Amino acid sequence: MSQQLTFHVSPSPSWVFRETAIAQTLAFSDQGLTRWWSPTIEDGKIDTPDQIPWLRLYKLTRDHAHRELKPDTIVVCALIDGQIAGCAAWRMPKKLWRSESLMELLYRKTIELKDQAEDWMFPGWWVNPEKRKEWDTEQAAAIDRYLGPGKLDEMWYLQILGVHPAFQRKGVGAALLDWGLEHARERGEKVYLEASEFGRGLYLKKGFKIIGHCVVGTETNGVSLPCMLWDPDDAPSNEVLESQVGPVEKQA
Repeated sequence: MSQQLTFHVSPSPSWVFRETAIAQTLAFSDQGLTRWWSPTIEDGKIDTPDQIPWLRLYKLTRDHAHRELKPDTIVVCALIDGQIAGCAAWRMPKKLWRSESLMELLYRKTIELKDQAEDWMFPGWWVNPEKRKEWDTEQAAAIDRYLGPGKLDEMWYLQILGVHPAFQRKGVGAALLDWGLEHARERGEKVYLEASEFGRGLYLKKGFKIIGHCVVGTETNGVSLPCMLWDPDDAPSNEVLESQVGPVEKQA
């Protein structure tokens, strides 16, 4: 029996956030960046929802919910037969950012302060804070290094794309990526991302080009993720991709 793939675009109902948090955790289990900043092997490799500690799942769910409060972010969830199969968080070009009322701004800032207080009182042990800070610093530096200061505000930024392992190889990742590429192509805007080792092949097929690397750690214990850029002026259309390798959705 065929499975139906549908999208849900933020704002999302509350039940979605726990499911997308689980999907993201399982999707990035035992990948390079996760292994590098995890204090132990057990922290970096999570195979089932039951293995996610309560505090970790609470914070991930909280962060997914509060991500949608940001005026520059739009979250797209993929569902197969009503189940969360994956999600993508897109940072939009600045000219598309949602306007906020004073009350909305104050509410968002209050939530951010509450989250910071929770993180201070109950720090997450599953990520080495020094390594996470090193990654955040290099990530921001790479954006300026390869795009130029302020240029990210002119394009779409795929901040994260994760597919639940139970739904991988079913076209979910390609469909979530296509959602943003179609919006960018319509407006003649570029797309930027940092690719995981499992996502790199899909991005190359879609027309992304490697413009540099985010490098953290040491030569013997480090991670290098490609920084990739998609330009609608020279990227292949879906019709071209399908003529070369078959329907793109089946390749993810």
